[in-house]
Amino acid sequence: MISVIIPTYKEPEVLDVCLQSAINGQKRNNQIIVVVDGFYEINKEVLNKYKDSIEVLVLEENAGLCRATNLGVYNAKFDKILIVNDDNAFPEAWDQVL
Repeated sequence: MISVIIPTYKEPEVLDVCLQSAINGQKRNNQIIVVVDGFYEINKEVLNKYKDSIEVLVLEENAGLCRATNLGVYNAKFDKILIVNDDNAFPEAWDQVL
């Protein structure tokens, strides 16, 4: 199993594509953590859409990519950690390939 860390900022459209492909493309039930680096309200609709398949961590104020990524890593429950930008799309069976 893999803990996937996805820091996000102000791009709910690309986050939607990223989450849809991560969830639908996985063969196992991996941990998917989205770290919202400020601007929760902008991303709220997309996060609610996938709420049953993801964990959401929120930094109330923009703290930067490194801090958001570190927060996600600190909350990972698996030894294998994959850090992915929110503008990436996952291929089918991505977790088996890794």
